This record gives sequence, C-alpha cells and structure tokens, in this order.
Amino acid sequence: KHEVLAEVNAAVKAVRKDLQVGFHIEHVNSFNPIFRATRSYADLATRADFLKVVVYNNCGGERYAQFIRNVGSTVFRDVPKEELLRFNNHLLNYGEEAKLEDLATAGLSAEYVLRETRRALAGVEGTCQVLPGIDIGIPTGKTSRKASPDDTYAAVAAAVKAGADGLILSRKYSEMNLANLAAAGRAAREATIR
Repeated sequence: KHEVLAEVNAAVKAVRKDLQVGFHIEHVNSFNPIFRATRSYADLATRADFLKVVVYNNCGGERYAQFIRNVGSTVFRDVPKEELLRFNNHLLNYGEEAKLEDLATAGLSAEYVLRETRRALAGVEGTCQVLPGIDIGIPTGKTSRKASPDDTYAAVAAAVKAGADGLILSRKYSEMNLANLAAAGRAAREATIR
C-alpha cells in the first residue's frame, strides 16, 4: 500500500509540483494494533502533503465494538470479550472508554480524538500536515450514538488542543446537521482566540 501511495504522489506531482496530495488513514488504524503496526506515520508522511486521520468518535464506538466482537469470534475466541477490549485498549494506549456493551451508544470520547491526533502528529515528525477527520453526522445504527453539537464541539476542541494543522469535517455535507457544523465553527473560532 505504501508503494501505491508513493506512485500516486509522484503522478500528481508530475502534473504540477504545487498540487497537494493527501491520504485518508482508515478508522481501523484506531482499533487494530496489528494493522496499526503496519502503518508508519513517518513513512506515510514522506508520500503526502497531508494525512486525513480518521478520529470519528461518535460512530467510532459502534465500529470499535464491532471490531472487538469480530476478533473475539475468530483469533481471540477463547478470550472473554470485555477482557479482550481491556487488553486491546492497553495495547492502543487508550484511557477510559466505555465498556463493550455501552460502546455503540456512548461512542468514543473527545480524549480519543486528542490522543489519536497527538499520535499522528508525533509520527509524522513535522514532515506533513495532520488533518483529523471529525465525525459530525456519519450514520450509525438505530440505537448507536448520533453526533450532537456538544460532541462536535468537544471533538474539534480536542483536535485543535492536540495541535492539528487543520480539520476535515466528515464525512459528507448531506449527512451533516447544521447545528453540528455551527458547533465545529464555534470550537475552531474559540481555539484561535486563545
């Protein structure tokens, strides 16, 4: 994958050197320590002008719970699911997040956004920009967490506090609630005033 990204970067820069090249870093990077070990931010940074690091905290709870259930039904079948979640959280250096049964309804915390943004920034070592993808309306299951203005504000504030070079409001405008967009703007403006 890293080779393909290098080829994409080279092809774009051959058209025009000043065109910006960026890559989406999948959400599984936040959940799977084995996948994470295969993704070097330092290496990716040499192939891009920016990385959009997915830190979708609202739908992240639903997605993370599903990841734990999936690996808990295959390679870690003999490990109780809650124990597997605690172990995975330890490997990922996660703080206090919801229990498995509550993850989908609780989502992931703004602290998760802060930690993952800081990890990406440390990994790129200033070689490229880090633009966290903030979840402000990504669809989730019927009983799963939905983005609220408070969630959006907290996630944007956390990314800015971490030192993000900018933000990408995700996923697409047609999914976004105007109140969430307003909260994102308010958090960004307040962060620049400080």
